[in-house]
Amino acid sequence: MADLCAVGLWTDISSRILKLPSLEQMHVEMLGGEIIPRSILITSFEGIHYLLCALGDGSLFYFQLNTESGYLSDRKKVTLGTQPTVLKTFKSLSTVNVFACSDRPTVIYSSNHKLVFSNVNLKEVNYMCPLNSEGYPDSLALANDTTLTIGTIDEIQKLHIRTVPLGESPRRIAYQEATQMFGVITTRIEYKDGTNTIPTRPSASTSALSTSSSTSKSVQSSADKYSEGSFGDEIEIHSLLIIDQHTFEVLHAHQFMNNEFATSLVSCKLSDDGNMYFIVGTAFVYPEESEPKSGRIIVFNWHEGKLNQVAEKDIKGAAYSLVEFNGKLLASINSTVRLFEWTGDRELRVECSHFSNIIALFLKVKGDFILVGDLMRSITLLRYKPTLLRYKPMDGYFVEIARDLNPNWMSAIEILDDDNFLGAENSFNLFTCQKDSAATTDEDRQHLQEVGLFHVGEFINVFRHGSLVMQHPGESSTPTQGSVLYGTVYGSIGLVTQFSEDLYSFLLEVQNKLTKVIKSVGKVDHAFWRSFHTERKTEPATGFIDGDLIESFLDLGRDKMAEVVQGLQIDDDGMKRDATVDDLIKMIEELTRIH
Repeated sequence: MADLCAVGLWTDISSRILKLPSLEQMHVEMLGGEIIPRSILITSFEGIHYLLCALGDGSLFYFQLNTESGYLSDRKKVTLGTQPTVLKTFKSLSTVNVFACSDRPTVIYSSNHKLVFSNVNLKEVNYMCPLNSEGYPDSLALANDTTLTIGTIDEIQKLHIRTVPLGESPRRIAYQEATQMFGVITTRIEYKDGTNTIPTRPSASTSALSTSSSTSKSVQSSADKYSEGSFGDEIEIHSLLIIDQHTFEVLHAHQFMNNEFATSLVSCKLSDDGNMYFIVGTAFVYPEESEPKSGRIIVFNWHEGKLNQVAEKDIKGAAYSLVEFNGKLLASINSTVRLFEWTGDRELRVECSHFSNIIALFLKVKGDFILVGDLMRSITLLRYKPTLLRYKPMDGYFVEIARDLNPNWMSAIEILDDDNFLGAENSFNLFTCQKDSAATTDEDRQHLQEVGLFHVGEFINVFRHGSLVMQHPGESSTPTQGSVLYGTVYGSIGLVTQFSEDLYSFLLEVQNKLTKVIKSVGKVDHAFWRSFHTERKTEPATGFIDGDLIESFLDLGRDKMAEVVQGLQIDDDGMKRDATVDDLIKMIEELTRIH
């Protein structure tokens, strides 16, 4: 490539390949738009030559480069940041990589002949150069407006994991973007020592920069009634920690009352008062009570380094879940779903309620729709309807749209889209339900139909819309819709995404062929392992593709790959043709890039 030169022109917003030393023009690529190129680079990854061209708005074009003709092909565009980007090469573990300096610094590398973009855990980098000296071997020098940093790049990977020890158990977490703080509910164990309690070990809540504690006259007497204990008794103490997003320093710890368990946490705005709040739901747990009969919803505001309690609402039960709902606060309290309005006096007032649950554990919202996950009665879909009286908004009410009649014991729920809902239950299974809006009878419309069943094998306790990797529109040619992450009690993280019907049918065929080629550990039949199994029923898996099994295709030898591909047909510009091994490798590699 020594006889090629790449030039980015500001006049016509183009990149050009010139031949050296004559500067003869070999290829012109019009970039389009009005943003000028600011950095251009020719480099090679895994034997493939590329041209990278970064623009002034943080976007990056990249092409495959034919070094003989200078021709650019396979044009793709990604967004790395919002500021002009500077591209520089460096070596890591004897492999050439590219560092993109911007407000979101990124390392560009190649994996399986595909470019991968990995975030660097720095806030902003304006310029970078490699530094290799006796004192700083295989290092990088990174500069921004105020700082010069010398460091090394870890083994490059899509996901960076940093562990922050708390010394106690985290139960809930909420991020507040406005203050760049995390709110974390934690619990620690202390031992009874006469009238005092002694922590078992140093922990985040006992060593925070500042502390505060709850008092409430309305529940003080009953809390004291049960707080008496014997010497050496274990006491569970719940706290709200305020943790800095960048340093992970515990800035404040707020301790709740004796026997008060924090059960839910949300960060949100309420009404139109403009403030961001951390809102905690609690329950008073006493051995004599089969379920909590009292609790509190407490509204906190983090402002100028101080945690202020803004409001407090006594409730008759445990606030298992809190969700912001159109500027109001939605709470599931024991068997009831309640909507609280935020008044001008900064108090919570009950607007409407929905009964008809055993214990409402989970809430998810989308628009005016509310999905309720019950301890024993699977999921229910509600809709909030406002009431207008003489053109003035009055208290609204909840309408039950549909429910799943199967007795699933729920462990997590999520709304996929307007008609599809995802659930996890306590026998380690996933299921999806669909709202049938086109049904002809009211009875059918009120039933959520189970359309997907799948055995995960781990207890799922949380779903969240999101992704673990940077998603670049136009980067993937595999049509997937949405991305829902799940977490399990064993510490693993998984992903659920949706496919078109055609792609689902094709991957199901691939899955069936793989089960015949790959022998499972212990000779457990794949269909048996993935079947939806509870104490009540066992049904074959349906509506789900096993992503782990599909991706295991990439680990097969070429002969086994050919065995899997045999008989598969893919769509090529509207025409069906036999799939090749390379077709399937490309498709599955695209799928691996979504996680």
